[in-house]
Amino acid sequence: MKALAITLITVLTFFTACSSDDDNQVQSKSRTLRYELTGNFSGSNSIAAYTTASGGTVTEQITSLPWNKEITFDSSVAGANLVVSGAGGSLGQQVTMVIKRGGNTLGTPITATVDMSGTFTISSPVIIF
Repeated sequence: MKALAITLITVLTFFTACSSDDDNQVQSKSRTLRYELTGNFSGSNSIAAYTTASGGTVTEQITSLPWNKEITFDSSVAGANLVVSGAGGSLGQQVTMVIKRGGNTLGTPITATVDMSGTFTISSPVIIF
């Protein structure tokens, strides 16, 4: 569990350090993001690591799907993202992430498929404010 949390924080730090240039994003000045996860993942060990409203990073246990998190970010926060990892699932199960900014869906849904070891990792692109 500790290794999974450290991996998530490392990945989250990497993604927040990278820039994002997605020409398909809905242009919005909203500082409110809503992350939505759905799917048939049945594992009992899922953790989300995400940027907090003040720009820090936090990890949170996900007990079941669907799961969502809505955050309104402070004006000092330049970007945000979410990384989710899970273990204990069955091969072929899926988790889908939808990101909304100001109520508008950004890009297309992102889907991860559980591998032979029963794990998955899914991450959002970095959303730049």
